[in-house]
Amino acid sequence: MRARILTIAMRGIALLGAAALAGCSGGIPTVSVTPIRVSNRLAAEQVVNRAVEGMPRTLDPSLSIDQAGQDIIDDLFEGLTTLDVAAHIAPGVASSWEVSPDGKTWTFHLRSNARWSNGDPVTAADFIYSWRREVDPKTAAEYSQGLAPIVNAMAIATGKAPVESLGVAAPDPHTLRISLVAPTPYLLFLLSDQFMQPVPRATIERYGDAWTQPGHLVSDGPFVLRSLVIGDRITLAKNPYYWNAASVHLTRVTYFPLDDNEAQVNRFLAGDVEYTDRFTTSQYAWLRSQIGSQVQTGLEFATMLLAFNVAKPPFAGNRDLRLALTMAVDRKILAEKLYQGITAPAYSIMPPLPGYTVQVPAWASWSAERRHAEARRLYAAAGYSAAHPLHVELDYPTDPSRRDLFDALAAMWRVNLGADVEPYNEEFRVLQQDNALHKTRLFWNAWVGDYPDPFTFLQLYQTGFDQNDGEYSNPAYDALLEQATRQPDVASRYRYFERAEALLNEDAPYVPFLYYPTTHLIKPYLKGVELNLQDRNLSRYMYVLEHTGH
Repeated sequence: MRARILTIAMRGIALLGAAALAGCSGGIPTVSVTPIRVSNRLAAEQVVNRAVEGMPRTLDPSLSIDQAGQDIIDDLFEGLTTLDVAAHIAPGVASSWEVSPDGKTWTFHLRSNARWSNGDPVTAADFIYSWRREVDPKTAAEYSQGLAPIVNAMAIATGKAPVESLGVAAPDPHTLRISLVAPTPYLLFLLSDQFMQPVPRATIERYGDAWTQPGHLVSDGPFVLRSLVIGDRITLAKNPYYWNAASVHLTRVTYFPLDDNEAQVNRFLAGDVEYTDRFTTSQYAWLRSQIGSQVQTGLEFATMLLAFNVAKPPFAGNRDLRLALTMAVDRKILAEKLYQGITAPAYSIMPPLPGYTVQVPAWASWSAERRHAEARRLYAAAGYSAAHPLHVELDYPTDPSRRDLFDALAAMWRVNLGADVEPYNEEFRVLQQDNALHKTRLFWNAWVGDYPDPFTFLQLYQTGFDQNDGEYSNPAYDALLEQATRQPDVASRYRYFERAEALLNEDAPYVPFLYYPTTHLIKPYLKGVELNLQDRNLSRYMYVLEHTGH
């Protein structure tokens, strides 16, 4: 996942929407879809099959960092807070909470009827154990710094303080007190994320790394793990011990890990799954013509990015080269042709957020001709030319449906600059490992916001952040983030983040190009789904209506 010559690549982009799945005949194909008739009564069998983008790396909430893992962990576990059907904050294990006047101390009151799936009570001590485990360097959790707002979390994660010093305390088994470094407006969202879920200490101490296997895994959410077949399926069953089990309709949820988005579409059309995580955007118009409103799209709080390793050649100390590659990308072509207008160009890392002004570079408003000319000037200033072109590999996760995207990017760089960029695909987990080991130079680095705050994106380039795979480091940038996180009000906080984002754009350690669209196929008889910016749709709210056809 190799650059094509310009005429083939650009023609392919322009024709993708019309020609998707057209086959050798050149016509628009049709599929045999059984008409679906839906009643307003609950079906007798409350079972849902969901397709997710690949096999999760782990079901351990403390170690999971991928989207597939988040989806399944949302069903298996529950934190102090959770999300409602529209991805707004809702009470979870905590039934209520209050915050001190200075915004730095939060007290949560846990439900007395919250239970683990083995019947044991969920207590404040479970959260303390889980969060200490998350920040303990021995755990090697990649999102340990997500707990940075909590007192001493960063010092513990970097080996400078004992885990017992983490700013959490339990006055009694059903009260949890959190001490923060500074006011944290997004705390309630943070607490709903996978790495903030409680994990069962006794089970982990008994089984070690094998604690997440079927038959071992103990969870506190609305579902329990029944079976896991690597590369095939993960099956969950309703948890009778869940405190709000009476409101959960589904008795079984099966996840099918499908790396290939086209495979997700095929399984949906065949009636094998009722909900897909993604579909190939080149199929959008065709799918709409075939199954209408079963195709659902929106925008996610997420940005498609490539990142440079700025600590290694050819990008180390070469801001002109990085900026040239960024400016040479024709984002409107990607959005309108390749993605059929269901998303928008991205010129900076931050997606739109109410109250925040995304720092769009001035060149984003230039004509293509002016922008290309400046990109070529920078490319030449960086030491490259037709006689001495840039040769670099672009590493991205294996997915045949994305090949056209990376071919298009390579074609743009070849035509607009004369650069030779070779797309190369790797299995997602292999790419993650290579990025973490800093083996890659130019690589896929898309980011999905964990909570509605700029810090979830801007921390990606903070010095020492575990997932700063491009090794970017700028003391001035770090200082702006530090000042932002200490502001007493959201408006002041955002102004510092805006300055940090503008500085990041000047340094050009990345290539932002599109905002992520949410692209789902959902059967009309599956209810309890509402597309949202977080793109988190919890199975606990889903239910199936009586129907005929699929």
